[in-house]
Amino acid sequence: MKKYVGVILGVILVFVLFSGCLQQNLPQGGDEVVLTGIAGAKLDYLLNDTSSATVTGILVYKYNYYGILSDSTSGIYIKDISSAGLNVGDKVTVTGTLYKDTYNGNLRMKDVTVVSTETASECEPSVLNVKLDNTWLFDATGNTADATALALWNYRFVTAKGTLTSLDTTGKKFEFEYPADSGTATVTVYTYTAVSTCENAPATVTGYLAGYKYEWQIYPRTAEDIEF
Repeated sequence: MKKYVGVILGVILVFVLFSGCLQQNLPQGGDEVVLTGIAGAKLDYLLNDTSSATVTGILVYKYNYYGILSDSTSGIYIKDISSAGLNVGDKVTVTGTLYKDTYNGNLRMKDVTVVSTETASECEPSVLNVKLDNTWLFDATGNTADATALALWNYRFVTAKGTLTSLDTTGKKFEFEYPADSGTATVTVYTYTAVSTCENAPATVTGYLAGYKYEWQIYPRTAEDIEF
């Protein structure tokens, strides 16, 4: 009888120890990612389909009917602002409807209403130090492989130091190699204002990130955003 009791106690002890190991392997604090600001509004849409959003940021770029609004967390393309009287450098709060640009893979805002505007200082770009994965962008069916990465990097105002090599003869399209957390990475740079063609030229590139036909690109705002 004592023999059986010993076996039972041994089994119980092993179970307790094994259960303790399982408990120690559980994630601490959970796996939920909490984002705020523009990135938080975008992630809320991606995870919960909350299309109506109010965001605040600094207008870092404006062209005709659209602009790029940026804060410390991310950036957003805001559409239908041609009559809003906004200027680059304004700190703006807007409400609008988030939607998927499935032609190029981006997350944008339309039906924009300006809630408030004030003069602000220049927005500092974030350092681009990750390897951008094209699967983070929407595909043609509106799916993304990583909602958090899309929320963080799509239309983010960034800067990086690296080397530029021309991809055409117009001085508008380049391959940009820059240091990333995994070594080095490359991304296409497209500027609407031509600069000199080059090969492996050291340069600092500043601009906003967006998808073009499901591939990441950096769009400098002016030629001055490319410094050789």
